[in-house]
Amino acid sequence: MRKLLQQTQRLYLMAAAPLFLLAGIAMFFALEWSIKHFDEEKMHNAKHEIETYVFQHDSLPAFFQRIDHRLYASSLPAEITLPVTLSDTTLLNPLENEMEPFLQLTFPVQIRGQAWRVDLFQSSVEHEDIAGTVAILLVILFVLLFGVLLWVNRSVSQRVWEPFFQVLNQMRQFRLNDPNPLRLPKSSVVEFHELHRTLEDLAEKVQRDFRTVKQFTENASHELQTPLAVIQHKIDALLQDETLSEAQVQQLDLMAQNTRRMARLNQTLLLLVKIENDQFAARERVDMEPLLEKRLRWLEDFLMEKQLVVQTDLTSVSIDINPVLAETLVANLLTNAVKHNLTGGRLAVRLTAANLIISNSAAPPAVAPEKLTERFARGNSSTDGLGLGLAIAQEICEKSGLVLQFDFKNDTWTTTLHFSPA
Repeated sequence: MRKLLQQTQRLYLMAAAPLFLLAGIAMFFALEWSIKHFDEEKMHNAKHEIETYVFQHDSLPAFFQRIDHRLYASSLPAEITLPVTLSDTTLLNPLENEMEPFLQLTFPVQIRGQAWRVDLFQSSVEHEDIAGTVAILLVILFVLLFGVLLWVNRSVSQRVWEPFFQVLNQMRQFRLNDPNPLRLPKSSVVEFHELHRTLEDLAEKVQRDFRTVKQFTENASHELQTPLAVIQHKIDALLQDETLSEAQVQQLDLMAQNTRRMARLNQTLLLLVKIENDQFAARERVDMEPLLEKRLRWLEDFLMEKQLVVQTDLTSVSIDINPVLAETLVANLLTNAVKHNLTGGRLAVRLTAANLIISNSAAPPAVAPEKLTERFARGNSSTDGLGLGLAIAQEICEKSGLVLQFDFKNDTWTTTLHFSPA
């Protein structure tokens, strides 16, 4: 993925570079053609001057005998007809003792009734040097011009898109639970002005819906707790009645279990909603070692009941997280490792600077490991869990910038919590 300005610059380069290249090549060949055409015109003008001189004086002129401009004449047999030709050739430069390019014009003249061949030579060295120098200057000019255009384009793009980046930054910091409405800076650009108004209206509507849902969730959870507590109390009272039959006691006990389950489900769903709504946004440095030790002590009775062999390797590690979420995350992961362990199995907890690794013996899960973070997903249908523990853990990790990873191999379930993205 590329940033907006980088993408704009890339497209500009892709469009402008071939155009500059083609323009440079076209200008070079146009310049070369112009110089060559000018040389040819000079040669034909010189031919005309020589023919005029011969017509007037019936002899060749005594000039053109220079290094860069030469004239040679030789008599022709009467039966040979010589056409006028213009071609490129090379001649020796006696001063530099090297061959140099020349333009050669050959044509016939009549002097005192005798046919003569005239070869007129003009040096092309200076013209080639001029063409090469101009080509180099064109390349330098185009490179400088291209660089200036890129800089101007980038500067203008940054200035034009500055309101967009300001809005993007504000939207990153926007929180639904913020009591203040979203207010974006004013812009003189029509499109940005309409975008800001649309985002402000959308944010206001979303905040209003969020407050409505939050209030409903809290009220519903609170209102459910009271009748559930009453039902639980009444069931406990009925269970004390000695006149009840065994079948009635079993029915009441089943009702009590489902009531407690419903109360736990209500509390768990409420916690999940609060996490999703960023109601635990405040963070601080939390030392993970005491949290793990505290939770392991709390689980001692369950560990003894399942006769688990526990191995710990803990170091002092602090991470940036909400304290309530940190405690909830550790509790869910360890409780899950104990609940789904085998009787007489193993539990290993290892804390390093990079991650927390919890390994436990377990039966093969009923679903793929990556699906266990979905709500109400249960790896083992024989347990009485709600199927929300790992869903809450996954939600906490997403809100806290942590990465949760699961793996099952050789009858061992491994949960890895990465403190930085893997």
